[in-house]
Amino acid sequence: MSPEARAAAAFVGMLVLTPLLGGCGGATEPTYTGPIGGESGKELAEIQVLRRGNGAEPQTLDPHRGEGVPSANLHRDLFEGLTIEAPDGRVIPGVAESWEVSEDGTVYMFRLRRNAKWSNGEPVTAHDFEFGFRRSVDPMTLSNYSSILEPIVNATEVIRGEKPPEELGVEAVDDYTFVIRLNGPTPYLPGLLNHSTTYPVNRKNIEEFGSKFIRGGNLVSNGAYQLVEWIPQSYIQLVRNEHYWDNDNTTIDTVYYYPTENQDSELKRFRAGELDITEDIPQKQIAWVRENFPDSVRIDPYLGSYYFGFNVTKPPFKDRPRLRKALAMALDRNIIAEQVAGAGELPSYG
Repeated sequence: MSPEARAAAAFVGMLVLTPLLGGCGGATEPTYTGPIGGESGKELAEIQVLRRGNGAEPQTLDPHRGEGVPSANLHRDLFEGLTIEAPDGRVIPGVAESWEVSEDGTVYMFRLRRNAKWSNGEPVTAHDFEFGFRRSVDPMTLSNYSSILEPIVNATEVIRGEKPPEELGVEAVDDYTFVIRLNGPTPYLPGLLNHSTTYPVNRKNIEEFGSKFIRGGNLVSNGAYQLVEWIPQSYIQLVRNEHYWDNDNTTIDTVYYYPTENQDSELKRFRAGELDITEDIPQKQIAWVRENFPDSVRIDPYLGSYYFGFNVTKPPFKDRPRLRKALAMALDRNIIAEQVAGAGELPSYG
C-alpha cells in the first residue's frame, strides 16, 4: 500500500442511455405528494427493461451481511426499510408512514403502512422488523455493519455476545407499531434506517431455506422488485414486485444487473448498446466521454469518502501519531481531486 492517505467527497460518474423512471414513491414527514419518477406526461417505451452495469459481483443478497456498492444497489431494489431517501437526499417514509419521538429523543415509535406487503403477498409487520434488527446484531449473523446499530439500547452487548438478541432495545408493540429505544439522543436515526442492516427479513423464508433463502425462487422481499434468478458472473434478474405498496409509481418492469468489474470493458459494452447504464466511468476517459457523449454522461454528487486505511496497531504506524500526521499533511488533496480523479470530487479535510 502506498504511504499516502486520501479522503474526498465523491462524485459518481455514469453513462445513461435510458431514463431511470422511479422505483419508489412515498411521503415526507408527515406527508409528501406526488410520485418519485420521470417527467409527468412523458410517453414511455412499451417495454420497460433496464440493463445496468453493477461493478463487482455482489457478495450476497442477504441485506444483513452484504457489503459494498454492488450489493447495496440490489438491496435497495429488493428490500425497503422504515425510511427511504428521496432523489434530493431527504429522508422520507418507507414502510413506516409516520413516527413520533419522545421529548428526550431516546424513544422512536414508528407506525407502519397497513398496505406494505412481502413479494409473496403476506403483510409486512413490526414483528418482521423486530426479527430483522435482532438478526443484524446477533454475532451468528456475521453482519459487517452491525456496529451502526450501537446507539440502540443493549446493541453493543448483544454484538459482543454478552447479551441475547432478545434484549436489544426494539419492540413490536403490535403488528403495525415498532419502537426503538436508544442510549441517548440520536437525531440521525431516521436516515440510518435506510441502511440495509435495518431492513426487515421474512422469518419463515429464512427458517425454511436457511442460507439458501437468497436464491432465485426462494427469496421473499418487500421492496419494489423481487428476484427471478442469479447466475454468478453473468447477471441477476429482478422483476417488479406487484405486491409492493407503491407499485403504481414503479415504471421499470425488469432490471438486469451485470457484473462489470473492468470499467473499460463496461464502457465498451455501453457503446455497443449492451448496457443502458454504467456503474462508473474510467477516470482516464472522463474528459473523452464528456466530449463524445455529452447527452449521456451524468455525474451526480455522492456523499461518501475515499481513503487509504492503515493498520495503526502494527509498525511502522503503531504509537507514532506524528508519522501518521506527517503522511496526511504531505498529501495534496486538491491535486488528487482536480487532476487525478477529475470528476468533480471535493478534497476532504478534518
